[in-house]
Order: sequence, then C-alpha cells, then structure tokens
Amino acid sequence: MLDKTGRRLLLFGLVVMSAMSTREAPAQAVVFLRCTYFNGRVERIKIDPKAQKVDFLNGGSFALDVSESFYSLTSEFDFGASGGGVVGLETKIDRRSYLLTNSIRGGINGYFTQYPLGGMCSADQPWPGTVF
Repeated sequence: MLDKTGRRLLLFGLVVMSAMSTREAPAQAVVFLRCTYFNGRVERIKIDPKAQKVDFLNGGSFALDVSESFYSLTSEFDFGASGGGVVGLETKIDRRSYLLTNSIRGGINGYFTQYPLGGMCSADQPWPGTVF
C-alpha cells in the first residue's frame, strides 16, 4: 500500500509522462488523401513514403519528404516558351491537422510571384486499380 506521499509522486509522474510529446515515426504505409483547397478545387493524392513519391489522381507527380510533422511535396516546372521560366511548387500537409499550404516560387519575369494557397485534407479511399 502506498502512503500519501507515494501516491502523490506516482500521480505526478503519470501527469508528467502524459504531457510529454511522443516522437512519431514517419509513416511507411501508402496514404490516400482528398484535399479541398480554399478556392474550391479538389485533388485526390496518393502518398508513398517508401518510394518518396506523391501521385495525383488527375496526373502529376511530386517528390516527397516525410518528417515528424509534415508531408512536404516538391516539384519544378519549366514554362520556358511562355516566359515564366522555371517555377518551383511546394506543398506541405500537416500530418496531425491535415492543413495544407501550397506555395509557388520562382519566375524571373514576375508571372509567378509567391502565391500561397491553402486547404484541408482528409482520408480517402484507395483509387481503383491500386495494387499493394
């Protein structure tokens, strides 16, 4: 049987341990998300941490970096003849809140200035024909 001081120490220890952040290992399973941007556009994406790649259902692929807190999707497009030059796209998805932020970097001629676009993602069903 614990005395009063022992019970307080045990309770204090449990409170401290429950308040501590647990380090989350990067997910290794394929994740399907449905992301709705604040402008109304909807994208369905497949995140494959093992392949370090993200595919969009409507076409397009991005490189992937998985951290404890974020999925970071990056890609570059060359708009050469249109005068836009090389443009970098970066999308970050918070792994806890599924808040999405998107930014466009680059473009010497000013066609593509920093343009933030955000949205929310939620879990989605695997795409038809997806094999694991």
